[in-house]
Amino acid sequence: MKLSDEASTGLPRDGAAGASREPVPGVLEVLIRFADDLFASANGLIEIKTDRIRLSVRRTIVKVVLATAAAICAVLWLGAASLATLRGLCGGFAALWGGREWFGDLCGGALALILSAGVVALLLKLSTRRELIRLEAKYEHISNKAGSSVDGGAVARPRGGAGDPAHQRSAAERG
Repeated sequence: MKLSDEASTGLPRDGAAGASREPVPGVLEVLIRFADDLFASANGLIEIKTDRIRLSVRRTIVKVVLATAAAICAVLWLGAASLATLRGLCGGFAALWGGREWFGDLCGGALALILSAGVVALLLKLSTRRELIRLEAKYEHISNKAGSSVDGGAVARPRGGAGDPAHQRSAAERG
């Protein structure tokens, strides 16, 4: 009889032992549904991010193309204005030198070259000054960082070269 009770219910007569073997109904289905929802959400998020990136790249390309076109137009406009000004200067120089057109062209061209060289020299000077300011700030930052180091300045620092006045003094003191 014992065997038939177990066979008919599929459980042993002991209720505590049977409860541990029986799975909780619906847990597996809930986990599968949760994983499906999680993957669907992740796919949706990935699609949204890729669409945003595509739109951002497209907008950036349009901005670059428009900026390039505007720059080309500005360069052409300034070039035409410069050419008109130079032609006017050449005509003025020609009238100033008694109608000699070649001399007016020569003076106008020389003036244009001198102005261009002056602009280039000024830009180089400004660039050099900016670079020196940047290097001074960098070396000041390095020296401040080295002075406030953990070792309290106990680590040997590189000394100046042979042309450095402090180096010459220390050589004289040693000798």
